[in-house]
Amino acid sequence: MSLKSSLTPIVAGWVWISACEFGINSYWLKGQWEDYFGALGTAYPGEPMQLLVWAGWALLYALTLRMLLARFGGLFAGLISWFMVFGLTFVALGNINLMSQEFLMLLVPATLAEAVSAALVMSMFVAINRARKRANKKAKEKAKAAKDAGTPVAA
Repeated sequence: MSLKSSLTPIVAGWVWISACEFGINSYWLKGQWEDYFGALGTAYPGEPMQLLVWAGWALLYALTLRMLLARFGGLFAGLISWFMVFGLTFVALGNINLMSQEFLMLLVPATLAEAVSAALVMSMFVAINRARKRANKKAKEKAKAAKDAGTPVAA
């Protein structure tokens, strides 16, 4: 497997996760996040260095999701990753009452959709890479068989 084909699903997942995170946290639920962080006595993260850390988080999440996709299908990899990344966080935050129930009720389905859709997007690229690899292998076998038979290879 070439480096390009193995990186394509990870980069696609990274872009997808980053876009989802931006859409959910910096657009749709920004007011709720600002209220939440304000209640904790801190500012909502928006500085360039903080955004760089979130980009790194999204890349690590995409790498982890790619590893899960090697073992599980897209839907199960998305569900497992959501539970490990988001679900356990929400259980902890809900347990110590750091988030309102209303906010959790918005955030839980949004992050679940993000995790499952990222896994499905990445699994699509994995499937494309596998199909391309099979086609190349078949073409090489056909060319070898034609060479062994002494006939020219038709395109």
